[in-house]
Amino acid sequence: MLIQLRVTMLIIIVALFIFFIVMLRRQKLDLKYCLVWIFALLGITVLCIFPGLLDSLSVLLGIDVPVNTLFLVGIAFLACICISLTIVVSRLSARLRKLTQNIAILEFEAGKKEKAGGSNKNSNIIGSNEAGAEKTPEAIKDV
Repeated sequence: MLIQLRVTMLIIIVALFIFFIVMLRRQKLDLKYCLVWIFALLGITVLCIFPGLLDSLSVLLGIDVPVNTLFLVGIAFLACICISLTIVVSRLSARLRKLTQNIAILEFEAGKKEKAGGSNKNSNIIGSNEAGAEKTPEAIKDV
């Protein structure tokens, strides 16, 4: 590998490392997600400094061209990232659905208490519905 290419790659790696640290400090990224990218950058740095490791890995895996090994590792890494983010999104979606259902139940119970108490207020705990209709247990199932 040419020395100019190595230097360019190291400059890009340092810039990305700084980017991830800044995003972490500004709390735009969680530490658990940022660490994955930092470790990936460290792995790329090792391959950049010691390009013979990629050749050795290619021989170990039985791949003729070292660049193909690099693509294989990169695609595997990105697939793992996609799978882990899909799991996170699924968990957050389930939590959101549960929270929405809990809010609807609380609004329904608050409406029942208002009617039972003879109060003339038309506001719910979280706010009133635009149509003025209260959420019933049947409506909760639709959410």
